[in-house]
Amino acid sequence: MIIRRMALFIRKHDWSAVVVEVVVVIVGLMLAFQLDGWVEQRGERKQETEYIERLISDLEDDIPAIQYAIDLASLRLRLVNLLMDVSSDPAVATARPVEFLGAVSQAAFTYTPSLTSHTFEDLRSTGNIRLLLSQEIRDALYEYYGFDTNQRQFRPLQFSTEHRHFELAAGVLSHEQEIFVQDNWRIFIPGEIDNIENVPPDINQVGEAAQRLHESPELVAWLPQVRALQIEQIGTHRSRLERANSVLDVLQQ
Repeated sequence: MIIRRMALFIRKHDWSAVVVEVVVVIVGLMLAFQLDGWVEQRGERKQETEYIERLISDLEDDIPAIQYAIDLASLRLRLVNLLMDVSSDPAVATARPVEFLGAVSQAAFTYTPSLTSHTFEDLRSTGNIRLLLSQEIRDALYEYYGFDTNQRQFRPLQFSTEHRHFELAAGVLSHEQEIFVQDNWRIFIPGEIDNIENVPPDINQVGEAAQRLHESPELVAWLPQVRALQIEQIGTHRSRLERANSVLDVLQQ
């Protein structure tokens, strides 16, 4: 219809009418583009809100897991400190028999929580990271997940330290003591360790194991490496937790 009217006005040399029609067309197109842009922006802001809510949920899952990792490494630092005390004075083991038996194998255990990164990976792989308008949020996310990725390059070194401890500690406990720990205290849990002396094994047998530790120079010399491993684990997890809380604060704002 518009084209026919314009053709008619041109034939009649009614240039003012032609101009009006052109203006109407241009204004109509501009309004249509603006409406499309508004609808698109509204959809993107809705997506941004949904992504932020998912990221907050991910962080709220990560933070307790990271705190647990800190508590676990702190517990294992306590275990290796006990072993070092026993290496100097085997009689120390008789005051904390079950903890000592478990410490022989568990002092070198390591644990790194798996972060909930599904939402971040979705944002990055699809290019939807652009939907997060806040540069502060984007920077915080890259810092948080980048730190975790960077730290995982050290896992082979941690495993080698752990494995070496297992080799050197082999034979310190008797078969019966190993079975006792495996059946009752396979993994010491933070918050429960102060209650583990409820079923102490024979004290004399514990003293014999402590003496074997005392007489294992390679194992005794290796214990500071295990201690350093747990201190490093605590520091790394605390840095991870600090970043997690920082990202959560930014997202919630």
